[in-house]
Parts: sequence; structure tokens; C-alpha cells
Amino acid sequence: MKQVRLNQINNANQIDVIKNPIGKIYQLSFSVLVLLLISLLLLSCSDKKKQVVESASQVNVEQQLKTNDVIASAQNYEIVPNEKVCMVNDKFMGIDQIAIDVNGILYYGCCENCVEKLQKNLDDVRFGSNPLNTKKVDKALAVIVQDKNSGDVFYFASKEDANTFIQQNNP
Repeated sequence: MKQVRLNQINNANQIDVIKNPIGKIYQLSFSVLVLLLISLLLLSCSDKKKQVVESASQVNVEQQLKTNDVIASAQNYEIVPNEKVCMVNDKFMGIDQIAIDVNGILYYGCCENCVEKLQKNLDDVRFGSNPLNTKKVDKALAVIVQDKNSGDVFYFASKEDANTFIQQNNP
């Protein structure tokens, strides 16, 4: 009978050993779940703080952009590089144009048609007139001012003339 008891005791121990791992797995799963929930809660709180900081930063950026827009709109005219102007269409193009060498002087155009017009000086295209005094100005040697609203350009014999024009036309 002692053997039966040992077997019964051994069987009971084996059953406990089999039940315990399942219980331990449940306990471990529950602990992991609780840790995940706490982490989520902490992260969501830090995200709210982050959102508040980000929204405050965004407001600052928007205010700066509005201020810059006001300043930029107040300055409708600016001096631009000659190589970014099509000297046939008298437009600021924003990118480097085709360089056209005419007797050692560089002019700029946007297409092959412009190349021919500038080389042959068709319609006196190599010259513009200074809006301050209507004197002829060689476009290649000119200081060029862009009207930001239209993209049109004006040619000046000197930087002083260009700055005078800008000051007169910018509020």
C-alpha cells in the first residue's frame, strides 16, 4: 500500500507540476499586459506634452512666416543675377539661362530663338531702357531688378540707379 500511496503522491506532484507552469504562464502574461498598459499610459502622457510643445512651435513658425510674407510683399523689387534673366523676354526665370557670347560680352536667353535674336541683335534686343531716365542700357552690363509680382525685369546702368528705383517703388 505504501507503493500505491507513493504513486498517488507522485501522481499528485506531477499534476501540480503540470498545473503550475500554466498558472505561471498566466501570471507572466498578466504582468506583461500590466507593464504594456503602464508604458502606453506614460507614452500617451508624454505625447500630449510633446503635442503641446509642437503646437506652440508651429504657432511661432506660422507667425514668423506671416511676418516674413509682410516684409517680402513690402519689397516687390530686388536686384537679381543677370544669368537668371531671359534678356529677350525681359523675364526673371529663376534658373541659369543659355549663355550667348556676342563679341566677348555674355547675354542670356531661354531658348534657341533667343540665341539667334541676341546674336543678330534683332529689334535692338540687346538693349533695355533705364526706367529712371529712359537712357539705353546694354543688358549684359546692366544691373537687373526684378518685379516679384510679374517677373518682369528692369535694366539699370548702375547699382545706385537700381537702388533708387527699388526705394521709390517699395513701400
